[in-house]
Amino acid sequence: MKLAVLTDFDGTVARSDASYAVLDRFGENIWKDIEERAMRGEITIPEALREQSRLIRCTREDIEDYLLDVMEIREGFREFANFCRDHGIHLEICSDGFGLTIEILLKHWDLDWIQWSSNNLIPDKEGSSIEFPYLKESCPVNANCKCSHLERLESDYEKVVFVGDGTTDVCVARKAEVVFARDQLAKIMDSEGLEYIQWDSWDRIRKEVERIISG
Repeated sequence: MKLAVLTDFDGTVARSDASYAVLDRFGENIWKDIEERAMRGEITIPEALREQSRLIRCTREDIEDYLLDVMEIREGFREFANFCRDHGIHLEICSDGFGLTIEILLKHWDLDWIQWSSNNLIPDKEGSSIEFPYLKESCPVNANCKCSHLERLESDYEKVVFVGDGTTDVCVARKAEVVFARDQLAKIMDSEGLEYIQWDSWDRIRKEVERIISG
């Protein structure tokens, strides 16, 4: 079977949210207020990310040093990634956070061969900026439209598995054929009566994917 796995990054591949970690360390406390305004629908996600990025006043080196000190990979992901590579399964990361954090951490974890997409944070000591190379104006949820990546993969693969944990994963999880969910995503899926597989480690996901490819 020609299979692809599309996964969120923050809280899914990384044990915690790397973008939030950067905002906590280098931004100002008001970044959380901006986040809440976006969750209430008062501003769009791209608008929120632009405002938040301007609060980050540091260099790339500052971010890298901090992330390598505080961020951890989620249990079993390295083994899962190598399993995918060994079995010809396409593995791809799709994040609505700061792409720089993914670039830094995947390189540190020797996993920089994994394809990924996200928003492009440009650090600056006077106030950082952000670009949205995957923005879809009609997408009501993400600056990096996860549904677009799912649709692209569905055109090339027989089956696409999605793995996520948060509110920015809801739209794509509603459309994916197979969904692994935890935390806030699982709660929303439950509330909508949608099917998903609960997961607590990537070892569980690997075992389920093995069943899929074995038929």
